Amino acid sequence: MARTLEQILESEDKNIVANAEARAEAMLLDIHLAEVRALMKKTQNDMAKALGVKQPTIAKMERPGRDVKLSSLKRYIEAGGGKVRLDIELPDGQHHGFQL
Repeated sequence: MARTLEQILESEDKNIVANAEARAEAMLLDIHLAEVRALMKKTQNDMAKALGVKQPTIAKMERPGRDVKLSSLKRYIEAGGGKVRLDIELPDGQHHGFQL
């Protein structure tokens, strides 16, 4: 019978699992602004004009791995006509959402 992911992880070296979990979390935090912009059907030039910056500034913001400040993310999304909501999950499983 096939093992579940949890069973596999339990049998692995704890350091390897911790490293993999940290890397996975970092990937999830990597917000891909270019993908979001494409979903909003905007160009980098459109975003630059809306934000009052030059196109290379938008390209720099969209670079993968860039740690974007929440305030910058909010301005970027709103410039494209969107809204930012933040969902927080507490240790007991409750969720609280905030519109920024």
